[in-house]
Order: sequence, then structure tokens, then C-alpha cells
Amino acid sequence: MDTIGAILLIFFLTGLFFTWFFIHKAKVKERMLLIEKGVDLNNLPKSTRFNFIFPWFKIGFIIASISFGCLLGVLLMDKPFFHSIREGLPVILMFMFGGIGMILAYFLDKPKEQK
Repeated sequence: MDTIGAILLIFFLTGLFFTWFFIHKAKVKERMLLIEKGVDLNNLPKSTRFNFIFPWFKIGFIIASISFGCLLGVLLMDKPFFHSIREGLPVILMFMFGGIGMILAYFLDKPKEQK
């Protein structure tokens, strides 16, 4: 089973490399064609890079709220009031606090409107 995983990993990485290679080659070819036609490259946009900022705050907030819900469920599991749902209490609270965490993370990480 390890050899199959290694082969799949090699194929995946090779596919990523060839994807990058052919995209880079196409951009260079396009640039050379523009130079041959006499287009001034200074007037063109510098780069069309994908601007992506990973939402660390949101993910951390959601993980912390899920963990808090699970911890609260484990602590409340032994209480006689929750005897009827003893097995499902941590899961219920985990999903409930996870949803609350998603809502709060959305509002807390919302960019401020510029005036």
C-alpha cells in the first residue's frame, strides 16, 4: 500500500510541476509575441497575481469554539439533568458552539468600511 501512495504522490507532484511549467511557458510566449508586435510592455498591467489571504483568524476562532463546546459537553455529561442525552451531549454542544463560532468569526473578521 505504501508503494501505491508514493506513486500517486509522484504523479500528483509531476502534474503540478507540468501545470506550472506550461502556464509559465505560455506567459513567456505571449510576452514575446507582444514584443514582436511592438507593444510597449510598460503600459500593460504588471501582474495578474491571485491575491488571497488565508483566514487564520476565522479558522482559529472556529476551532477554539468547537473545542470549547466539546469540553463543556464532556464536563456536563455526568450531571443528572443531562442523563437522557448523555452520549450525544458533547457532539451536540460541539456543533452548536461551532455554529456560534462561525457566526462570530464572520462578524469579527469583517473588514471595516473606509470613510
